[in-house]
This record gives sequence, C-alpha cells and structure tokens, in this order.
Amino acid sequence: MFRIGNRGVLRYTVWDEHAWLAHGFSTRSTGDFLDWPSDREIAGAFGADGCGTAMLRQVHSRAFVRADRPWSQNRPSADAVLTDRPGVIVGVRTADCVPVLLVDPRNRSVAAVHAGWRGTVAGVVPSALEGMVSGYGTRLADIEAVVGPAIGVCCYEVGEEVACQLGEEFVEQRDARPYVDLASAIEAQLVEAGVGRIAIVRECTSCDLGKYFSHRAERGNTGRMLAVAGVRPQGVL
Repeated sequence: MFRIGNRGVLRYTVWDEHAWLAHGFSTRSTGDFLDWPSDREIAGAFGADGCGTAMLRQVHSRAFVRADRPWSQNRPSADAVLTDRPGVIVGVRTADCVPVLLVDPRNRSVAAVHAGWRGTVAGVVPSALEGMVSGYGTRLADIEAVVGPAIGVCCYEVGEEVACQLGEEFVEQRDARPYVDLASAIEAQLVEAGVGRIAIVRECTSCDLGKYFSHRAERGNTGRMLAVAGVRPQGVL
C-alpha cells in the first residue's frame, strides 16, 4: 500500500492510478525541510517538476486557506492548505505531528493538513474537509485520505489536561501515565465526516529515527519532514 520511491519519498501506491496527482511524504533520506529550499528543489524531490509551492506558517489551529496560485514566501498562518489549480503543490511540515493528505479524484482537488493534538481537538481535519466541499464542490464520499507518519501511541505521553480533551478511546494508560493515539483520533473524524477511503501509515516517527525526524525523541534538535499533494501542470497530465 505504501512504498519508498525516489529521494526516499513515501507514496501511497493506490494513488499511482491518478496520473494528474503529485504527492508524497518525505523521510530523513529525502532531506531536511526545516529551512525552506527553492520551489524547484521541492517539486523535484516529489516528482512534481513545473509546480510551484503553497505552504504555511503553521500555528496549531483549525484554519485553512485555499491556494489559487503558488506562493514561495509570505506564507499565511493556518494548518490546512487546499488547491484545485494545476501547477500548485500544497504541503505541511511535521516532526511528530500528523500530516494528512486529502484527495478528491472526481474534481481533482487536494489538501494538506498539519494536525498536532491542538489541531486535532480544534478540528482542523473536518475544517479542511468543509473547505473542499464549499470551495470545490467535493463530495465527502469521494475523498481519499492518507494519514502519514507521526508519533505513535507507543511514544506519545501527554499530561492529563491534554488526554481529557481527546476522548478516552484514544488514550492508553500505562503506569498511570496517558499516551495518546492521534492517528486513530483523526481516523475517527474522517469516518464521522463520511470520507470514502482512509489509509494510515502506522509508523512511529519517535521510534524510527533512522527513517524520520522526531521533535520529541530528539529533544527539539531535529529537522522537518514535508507532506505534499498537488495537481500536475496541464501539459503533463
């Protein structure tokens, strides 16, 4: 279902059938996206030559923006970015938080979502879904979602003040300490919304430092991964 391709980019093989779609989740071997490279370098890493980027200044909110053009700088403050424009790739950076890619194959629209625990509680994923419906005429049943690599319940210890906001079904108690399953909480939101197809990368960024960056495991001294989706330019569809 998932495979590592060129430049160490993790791709969802089901989406290979969509020739118009560029997508992927970077790994440590792809490079460090803490400092932004050029649009050309980002597009090249993800097999999206000819595309410009529309990324965010992530603020752990439920806000989304629609990208009707690329923007390399002056990134808006939000945690989900949507587009249906050919030649635009949207993306979010993570190093334990959950990256979610949403694709509407019928209307050829996409979204990239950054969901930490605050964004998950705030409902950033449902907000992005609403943005696709209202902006692009998307039907929720048509959406295909991939929940990317993130810190797992095995490693994500939180305080009780955080755990109580997520619901007990997404919290494991071990040695009287709560551990949160963010990926499953997001999956539940997608199911409740009526999303048609959901796939989850069940790999923990904190456990596998050979493959991923982890803010928690590396005590803040780490890089960033990038999750992107976009519509290829018209000439290469």
